[in-house]
Amino acid sequence: MLSTGLKHANRYRKIATVLARHGFGYVLHEVGLFHVLSLPKRLSTNPKDPNYRLIGERICNVLEELGPTFIKLGQMISTRKDLFPPFIVEELEKLQDDVPSFEYKQVKKIVEEEMQCPIEEAFNNFHPEPLAAASIGQVHQAELHDGTMVAVKVARPHIKEIIEKDLDILHDLTRLLSQRFQWARYYRLEEIADEFSDAIRNEADYTLELRNTEKMHINMQKFNYIEIPEVFREYSTRKMITMSYIQGDKLSKWEENHDGHSPYLARELADAFLHQILIDGFFHSDPHPGNFLITGKNKLCLLDFGQIGRLNRTMRNEFITYVISMTKRDPEEVARTIYNMADVPDDVDFEEFIEEVDFLLDKYYQRPFQEVRVGEAINDIFSASHRYNILIYKEYTLLAKAVITIESILAKLDPSLSIVEIAEPYGRLLARERLNPKKWSKKWWREAQKQGDTLLKLPESMRAALDKVNSEELSIGVRAPKINIFLNKLDRISNRISFSVTVLAFAIIMVGLIIGSTFGDSSSILVQLPVIEISFIVSFFMFLLLIFSIFRSGRF
Repeated sequence: MLSTGLKHANRYRKIATVLARHGFGYVLHEVGLFHVLSLPKRLSTNPKDPNYRLIGERICNVLEELGPTFIKLGQMISTRKDLFPPFIVEELEKLQDDVPSFEYKQVKKIVEEEMQCPIEEAFNNFHPEPLAAASIGQVHQAELHDGTMVAVKVARPHIKEIIEKDLDILHDLTRLLSQRFQWARYYRLEEIADEFSDAIRNEADYTLELRNTEKMHINMQKFNYIEIPEVFREYSTRKMITMSYIQGDKLSKWEENHDGHSPYLARELADAFLHQILIDGFFHSDPHPGNFLITGKNKLCLLDFGQIGRLNRTMRNEFITYVISMTKRDPEEVARTIYNMADVPDDVDFEEFIEEVDFLLDKYYQRPFQEVRVGEAINDIFSASHRYNILIYKEYTLLAKAVITIESILAKLDPSLSIVEIAEPYGRLLARERLNPKKWSKKWWREAQKQGDTLLKLPESMRAALDKVNSEELSIGVRAPKINIFLNKLDRISNRISFSVTVLAFAIIMVGLIIGSTFGDSSSILVQLPVIEISFIVSFFMFLLLIFSIFRSGRF
């Protein structure tokens, strides 16, 4: 039943206790975990009068109490507005990484193990008090021997082991829930668990964050008011990452001191973010206000590149087509683009889906699209897609979440700024690039090379096939999983046709015999014999025999 039940029994009991405390113990009882873990039945009590509007709040409390892995899970689920109801997502968006810091002696031990030398040799000075603490690690200010001030992010002790244990349990729980409950299959819990596992493992590996930060630092150099920390590879490992220390105010504090308005910063942020999405295909997927600093030079500093979204060229083109078709209020083009951005079941009624999109776009008809929150419009249609079991690719759901967050920041910095206006030049650039003859000539040349290679190999492949035919070694296997269903349906159809033809033939014979007997020559010897009666009996007997064989086969 459980692949990790005995191995992680204590952790399971902890999870069960927390769930029960917040009114979810009955779920574990219904999936059969109480018997496996020998839990007291009092924990399985279902709340008598559950307030479904408070479910999101209770889920948040559970995740916060269960620690780093589950906090990260809640944060990831909050990006899936296409899957989960608003009253859950809105609460999960409030989840913060505010967790207690761990002791300096543990920090010192990890740094010395990673640097393979005493901390005093690695750094001229290392502040014991953390600047910030989060679920995966915490940040300390330090100074290199050349006087450079740096920020050192250190992973929590045994964080990898903690994450792997919780992921094992998470996979068990989502599998059991999906086996027992239709709602778990509807929300695709197993797929979300797989997606989350990859994301949190990447975030816990600081070498990936190092590479992300380096790449973003290079990509953002053209923007005068955007600053990205510089990383120091020689002071970075899987468990620690060292970056240039950038002093500044958190965005929330800066807004209080400056009334929040800064049109030039808003435009620079929107421009930089769209450049990340549409040109680089490499964007900060968690741009919440806590990941921004305003420096003394009034520059906007982006922090924490553990979560990065990636879009290939095709995805970038699809996204800009999607936004343009929304601004043009073209429901058919929006629906067609969604089909290219998602896994779509074969049984979806495309015309009905277009009507659904048209209905959603209608709510934006009353105001200029420049006043519409693009992220809100995207999520509305993503949510509608889920009702048709259309699964939007995770890259686009990450993007939608990031767009919503950025738009909320832009609204505070400059309420009059529209991200659509900033996006227009990028849309024209991508359109020109798509129609560029040089690009198409290169694409055709690559395709011609592929086809040329195939043609060159064709004679050899044909010769090998003919050799197998001549030596009687060639066998052809046909795999058609639903062929039996098709043949049974075909058999039923043919039987029904046979039945109809038999009835018709029997009727014609009877009519012919009756007419013949009525208008025939009464002096004929045939008329004097009981031919009609004999023919009727024989025909009727054959008719019954055929009908009996058809019904007996069960294929009617």
